Amino acid sequence: MSEAQAPAREEDVIPPAFGDGLTGAPRSGRDADGDRRTRPSLPLVPTLAVLLLVLLAAIAVLWSTRPGESAVSTDDYAEALQAARSGVVDLTSFDHLTLDDDIEQLRQITTGDLREESVAELDGRREELTDLQAVVNTEVVGAGVTRAGDDEATVLMVIQSTQESTANPQAQVTRYRIKVDLAKVDGRWLLSGIAGTGSAGDE
Repeated sequence: MSEAQAPAREEDVIPPAFGDGLTGAPRSGRDADGDRRTRPSLPLVPTLAVLLLVLLAAIAVLWSTRPGESAVSTDDYAEALQAARSGVVDLTSFDHLTLDDDIEQLRQITTGDLREESVAELDGRREELTDLQAVVNTEVVGAGVTRAGDDEATVLMVIQSTQESTANPQAQVTRYRIKVDLAKVDGRWLLSGIAGTGSAGDE
């Protein structure tokens, strides 16, 4: 692609309210956890970045009381890590030409409230994304398992998202730091919650 990409920006993964995202009205203040909200300034951001943030933090914080950790094998860590890496990429990447496939993929890699919220959000913006010819591609910059049990795991991750649409001729690149919660369902690790942990820094 011949168009130049803007330098990567590093954002907290805190979703703005849906209505403000579409109008582009600036937001300020902090959420209940004290994290600063991002304030989009480019036409591309209200549509794609807000959607991306909502998908990343679809339920805000989905943490629940967890049982005590048990001994797990190296394979368990590896499987949880791989599921988190591939799942987050699928969750936060989409193309206006393949929205049906993208939504079906979300159903396959998520569980619980995260599944319901992320599918509803992407499906609800179908017409808008199609009109904008929106494309978002995500890659994992770094990831590591911080906790793993028999049926739950947590992974810290830095991801980088490239957002393109007809609203802006220049691709927007943004970096996020997130915490990913996984649950093992019928022998498979599925995404059950995602929350922002702060600025991605200089990784």
